[in-house]
Amino acid sequence: MSKSKFDEIPELMSLKICMITDTYHPSFDGIVRYLDYLIPELIKKGHEVTLVCPHFRGEKHISSPQPGFNIIRTWTTRFKINVYYFAIPDWRLVRAIRKSDIVILHSLMPLGTFGGLLAKAFRKKVGLFCHHDERVILQDIIHLPKFLVRFLFWLIRKYYTKIVNVFFCATERFRRKLIWFDAPEDKIFRAPFAIDKKSFHPKPETNLRKRHKLPKNAVICSYLGRLSVEKNVDNIIKAMDAAMDEIPNLFSMIVGGGPDKEKFLNQRRRNEERFIFTGFIPEDELQSHYATSDIFVTPTLNESSCFTVFEAMTCQVPIITSEKDHDPDIIHKDNALLISDVLDPNEIKENILLLAKNEELRQSIAVKGQELVNNRTWGFHADVFLGGIEGTLDESIRKPRKIWRKSKESISF
Repeated sequence: MSKSKFDEIPELMSLKICMITDTYHPSFDGIVRYLDYLIPELIKKGHEVTLVCPHFRGEKHISSPQPGFNIIRTWTTRFKINVYYFAIPDWRLVRAIRKSDIVILHSLMPLGTFGGLLAKAFRKKVGLFCHHDERVILQDIIHLPKFLVRFLFWLIRKYYTKIVNVFFCATERFRRKLIWFDAPEDKIFRAPFAIDKKSFHPKPETNLRKRHKLPKNAVICSYLGRLSVEKNVDNIIKAMDAAMDEIPNLFSMIVGGGPDKEKFLNQRRRNEERFIFTGFIPEDELQSHYATSDIFVTPTLNESSCFTVFEAMTCQVPIITSEKDHDPDIIHKDNALLISDVLDPNEIKENILLLAKNEELRQSIAVKGQELVNNRTWGFHADVFLGGIEGTLDESIRKPRKIWRKSKESISF
């Protein structure tokens, strides 16, 4: 990769960063994976990270997995939305905030919302990394009445403008979502995701075709991710089933678990015998499930450029994803097939057929996709993240302003 635009920025003084999230190990999802990538990079750069998250039975309330990293688990209720439990702020959270230089929120669930308010009360700077689209959650998942949705949107706008000092996102979709909620554009830092290329590569490490007794000429169309409504799994399954009607050697593999697993398992399918539902798989098998696939399908309701898309591209698999708000620098018509209406299973089906019938096209798109994602690194992501923090913190926490100004002139976002 070429020299980072942050190479000229003086090294930050050691910071105490408090992150608040509504999900962490032993749960596993995209946010947990993101934290597993980002936190080691921050520690490597000399900073201390304290992660505040819900408590799970069998886990310690306070632990230190490695030097520079502390995990604090707060009191947690049994009430949850989707798969996320409502954790309640307690003295552990208060103590973590008071000791920090900056507080970074990873959701606006109760723990994050109250954490931001407490941070403001202690005159701490507050950052928000945008992982969710509340519009999809409130309208399509919880199905709240319109008047209540409008009221909550008003509250979110107030929170963004009054509580949060700096915003972070990884994709164009979430940058636009932040702007929709009135986040100032000059306070938004887009730090692109990267992929661990040691863990994800084109050659499968496990022979899944043998495990599932698939014929040698099988073309495998896969979805990998959480089985929940916002992932549009029902329309993806309908599209796969319709494509399988036309191609006898097309098989579909649905990888993952989630809150709506039973709903999708019981969904009517004409080609039942050629569907493979793996359920939850261990992390060390993710690479093989991507690399075994011939086609990767993920046109979800709430994202277009996400971990699964980039991981599939790194494993040299052609992808079908949403056209809306995709990242033009990484996903475009030369290295992906884009769906304009993700709710139309026929459009998804036609794109599956296009790739399933044309091995040369599959290979061409896959190679171009891999080339584009190969130049992304977590080190660069962490540089952008820290650059946003550096520009937000109080003068007493960072190096003299004259040094920052001199370096900042060469930066463009």
